[in-house]
Amino acid sequence: MPSNRDAVEGADKAEAGGGEAGATATGLGRGLASAIAEDAGLRVALRSNIVDQLFLKQELLNKREEEIRKRAKVVDDFSQLVDRQRKALENERASFENEVTSVRKFEARERGRVVLNVGGRTFETSVETLATKSGFFKALFSGAWDDAAADSVFIDRDPNHFGVLLSFLRNNGDVECLSEHCYEAAKSHGTSALLGLLREAEFFQIEEAIETVEDFLRHKEDVASAFDMITLNVGGESFVTSRRTLCLCPFFDNLLAGYTNHGKVPASKFSRLEPIFLDRNPKFFAILLDYLRSGCDRKVLKLHISLLPDELISYFKDDMSNFYELNA
Repeated sequence: MPSNRDAVEGADKAEAGGGEAGATATGLGRGLASAIAEDAGLRVALRSNIVDQLFLKQELLNKREEEIRKRAKVVDDFSQLVDRQRKALENERASFENEVTSVRKFEARERGRVVLNVGGRTFETSVETLATKSGFFKALFSGAWDDAAADSVFIDRDPNHFGVLLSFLRNNGDVECLSEHCYEAAKSHGTSALLGLLREAEFFQIEEAIETVEDFLRHKEDVASAFDMITLNVGGESFVTSRRTLCLCPFFDNLLAGYTNHGKVPASKFSRLEPIFLDRNPKFFAILLDYLRSGCDRKVLKLHISLLPDELISYFKDDMSNFYELNA
């Protein structure tokens, strides 16, 4: 049986052992706390470092974005400058091309100029004018025409008729102008005067002129009668004019055609008729005749009407419309 002494010693040993264990546990707790505190500090430091790096990267990105924005503005300004310079260059080029075109046209016109000596008379015109409707000149100027080879081209033909035909060509084959010339020539010299013009048109191979003159000559009897002198007695006053002038009025055109169609007189014998009597106002007829002689110029008619007394204007218009079949 153990003694009290042994019990006391055992208790002391147990107490001593418990103290050592407590000290050991306390040391471990302090180490763990220290480790946890150190780990927390490291985490805080790491987080702070990461945040600092993020802010630094943000600043760098902002700087780069600003630099890019500045460069983009420079590029945009330069692009606008290039566009303006390109447009200016295009305008200058267009202006230059227009100038070149004008110079080429002028040179073409200069190269196309030609001087003709026709029967001793000089005519200056262009190859285009001559060759467009004339087979003779088209053949002459075909191929390599050297306008500098000679001062002029000599053609031994009638210059008077050639002048008429050249005017016809210059007016792009104006048949009415040529017909008017035929009328005037027939009136002054007779239709035989047109035979020479026809021969020249055939020589120069101007088909439209040939057809016009031939058509005129086919109706030479009517043409001759067109200039026959006709005397009219209108309300006791005598008027002398031509069949051609009168026939511009529908009434007289029908009247004279009626004489011919009924076979009372040949168309070429109107000048031998007794004066045609019309029981109408001679003053109104004088206005009508002046209007017809002007080639039916409405300005002439309006001028005459404006000079009439107001009370006669309606009578005049009624007379023109109802009797002479003319709209005044």
